[in-house]
Amino acid sequence: MMDGELRHSSVAHTVLAVLREEPRLELAPDCDPIWLTRGILASDEYFVPVSGSAGHRDWQKDFAQTVTPTLVGVSRSLVRSADAQAVVLRLCEAITARLRLILVWPEDPDESNDLRNAIYRTCLGATELESDEVMLQLRRLTVLGPR
Repeated sequence: MMDGELRHSSVAHTVLAVLREEPRLELAPDCDPIWLTRGILASDEYFVPVSGSAGHRDWQKDFAQTVTPTLVGVSRSLVRSADAQAVVLRLCEAITARLRLILVWPEDPDESNDLRNAIYRTCLGATELESDEVMLQLRRLTVLGPR
């Protein structure tokens, strides 16, 4: 965790745990570690105040705002692959669980698959960590809470 910068992060440990589950991931050749670090730190800024009140405010907004920077940072740091996409989607689930919220994917398999692909594609195309486009895709999910 880069120079101790993420040592006290609420989100970094979750990200590391998910990344460790997938040994076939590769860093993108043009990977700038600052995308990942800043993404996690931005998610932390939202996570800390939201985690104590998750489920008492706008769940959909809290979820999307908290998860987006990390998803964009991770997506941009890894070589594009099915494994990378799976990790990004698992991060959605893991961070949502840390917020004590429940993420509900569409029941229709085609609709669910389309949404999963759209989230990943949008993360890859994001030019900023707090991408409005990524947040819009994430708001298509249903978020329930608290656990």
